[in-house]
Amino acid sequence: MFRNRSLTVGMSITFIYMATFGVLPYLLTVLMQSVHGYSALETGLAFLIPSVAIAAGTQLGERPATGIGTRGTLLIGFVIGAVGTAGLAVGFDADAGYGLLPGLVVSGVGQGIVWTAMWIAAATGTSAEEQGVANGIASTALNLGNAIGLAVFTAIADLGTGGKTGAALRTATADGEFLVVLLTAAGMIGGLLGTLALRRQRGAETDPTKTTVGASVDGEVLATR
Repeated sequence: MFRNRSLTVGMSITFIYMATFGVLPYLLTVLMQSVHGYSALETGLAFLIPSVAIAAGTQLGERPATGIGTRGTLLIGFVIGAVGTAGLAVGFDADAGYGLLPGLVVSGVGQGIVWTAMWIAAATGTSAEEQGVANGIASTALNLGNAIGLAVFTAIADLGTGGKTGAALRTATADGEFLVVLLTAAGMIGGLLGTLALRRQRGAETDPTKTTVGASVDGEVLATR
């Protein structure tokens, strides 16, 4: 199965996706609660904005996936996601206020577009009886990416916070997360470059024997084509 380039690239993309996009919610939670002093309820309500943007992105990703193909859709998604995430870094400041908003929206849309297309990539070229295995491989890479990415990036973010308290700690936390968000944006560029390894396929996704996808993580169907 790993001779299928689409599956191996799709698996790599799911790993990168959760190692980059997937760590942003944790970083945002720390910023909102530890730096800006939001309550748990206020933080939860703030997450409605990126949630709506991601949902919109998943819907926007459908048409290009069947029009320009999975490869082109992933490229668009990663470009939008990287630009939005780099913009999001501006809001990682102790006094940024609403500076998070534009980046949250743009990054969320890019995240949703990539989410839709990466599961299609992982299943393309796989026979119908092996679809479950292909999705399982991609889902495993997804969870590994989240665990490893979160461990690495939180360690980097915390490097300058040792021994600090009060306002100094809040500033150091925001500065560390600013750097990490830029690094996640760079990681998304890595995902974009990895996407170039996919073959150009236009209209190939319409073959029902090769593209029926039921991507499931933790028992929930997340994307279908």
